Amino acid sequence: MDALLHLGKLLLIAIAGIVGALVVFLAAKAVILAIRMRPRRGKEAGFEYIYVNTDGTARELDEDEIGYLSTEFHGADGNRPYIKLDYEELTPDGNVDGYLRRRQLPKQIDIAPTRSD
Repeated sequence: MDALLHLGKLLLIAIAGIVGALVVFLAAKAVILAIRMRPRRGKEAGFEYIYVNTDGTARELDEDEIGYLSTEFHGADGNRPYIKLDYEELTPDGNVDGYLRRRQLPKQIDIAPTRSD
């Protein structure tokens, strides 16, 4: 009986260790995400999103792009826009270009007018 009680205590200790490690892991992931999501520039006039070009420069969106990003999409809709989490993130196809929240763009990068200007 003592051996069974001892085994039960060891099992509880192991489970507590696993749960503790999981909590630490998730907390670390949350901190990393918060750092990545921090605003990199102050509030500015203009649409909430900009476009990062393949060379890393940025530009304002044209009216069609604003309409596209303003459209509500279902979560599983393959036509919904991909919006990068931060400037350094690569898109699923491995490119640097794509839509990005204006406040996620590093402040030293200027935002050019739309491509039609």
